[in-house]
Amino acid sequence: MNPALPSIFILLLGQVAGQNETFQKEAEPPLNCSNNDRARQGDKVIMEYIGLLSNGTQFDSGQSEFVIGEKNVIPGLEQGMEGGCAGEKINIIVPPEYGYGDSPSDKVPPGSTLYFLTSLNGIVRTIKPASGGSCNEGQKARPNIDVTMDIEGRVIQPDGKGNVFIDTPSLEIRFGNPKAIRFVRGLESGLTGACVDEERTLLLGPNLAYGEQGKSDGKVKGGESVKIDVRIVRVRDKKPEDQGLVLAFLDTIADGNLKGFSG
Repeated sequence: MNPALPSIFILLLGQVAGQNETFQKEAEPPLNCSNNDRARQGDKVIMEYIGLLSNGTQFDSGQSEFVIGEKNVIPGLEQGMEGGCAGEKINIIVPPEYGYGDSPSDKVPPGSTLYFLTSLNGIVRTIKPASGGSCNEGQKARPNIDVTMDIEGRVIQPDGKGNVFIDTPSLEIRFGNPKAIRFVRGLESGLTGACVDEERTLLLGPNLAYGEQGKSDGKVKGGESVKIDVRIVRVRDKKPEDQGLVLAFLDTIADGNLKGFSG
């Protein structure tokens, strides 16, 4: 993420504690995705962030994944991500009552207003959970396992009718391949932990899709976000003699030569 401070932060950083401190957020620029494609309660969000104190000191940075509504992060981050579009850069001003209040936390003094520069890289939405609500580890998509899925993907547009760039039944890829293209790594981020027969919708920003270069066939332009509907069909660990074929397949993906996955 670009750490350059947006105008709203320049105006408000350094303000006297307790004066006109209100929760605020803004996207620069807003992506204007459809309401159905915005992050909502129950969605898992995948984000990057830089956290600043009112004097401009950075107190934290990194990546985070959390489910909106489960209250595993401060309320200001949940509210900051709710309603966001995949791929948005969202700036958030978090007064103490939406942050850590009067309790100090690591490098955050008590009563601090917090300022976050964030990138909402992905939204993961469970459409159909596994039968019984869960499954054992052997039935989950995970690294070093071959995952078969039915997949359809389209570019995110405000009207929800963006161009389809992939529509493939029974596609099998091996998770955990370090040579996989960005889009395949984005699929892994959104599908790891999914059970067989589970259905998910993944809304991926450019950082988890095709970046600023776009897809080589032009079906996804640089900087565009995408929406993927996926059903997990099967997970398995192929026999050792099959691994050469799997690696060759994934190398083809990495080289951008496979129809439907080039980019």
